[in-house]
Amino acid sequence: YQRRVHGDISTGIDNDKYFELMIRNAWHISGGEGVCANTSCRRVLVYHLDGKQTVEEIKNDLGIKHDDIERMKQNLIAQGITDIKKIALYG
Repeated sequence: YQRRVHGDISTGIDNDKYFELMIRNAWHISGGEGVCANTSCRRVLVYHLDGKQTVEEIKNDLGIKHDDIERMKQNLIAQGITDIKKIALYG
């Protein structure tokens, strides 16, 4: 069944890289390289305790509301980003 469904979907898509990007973005699957890199997972500006600022991807972000800063912070901590002073949202 799975092979048939994926086969049916992929016949309408000319390029394997575009197919990968479409699946990653639809399901918020992190990763991918180059044109296949996920662009749908939320990214936030993290202010670190040492004064540094970085833009970080919130992995596994499905179900996290756009203003749920605490849950975003929990995800970042689970990703190994533990020196969070503040998170800023844009866009």
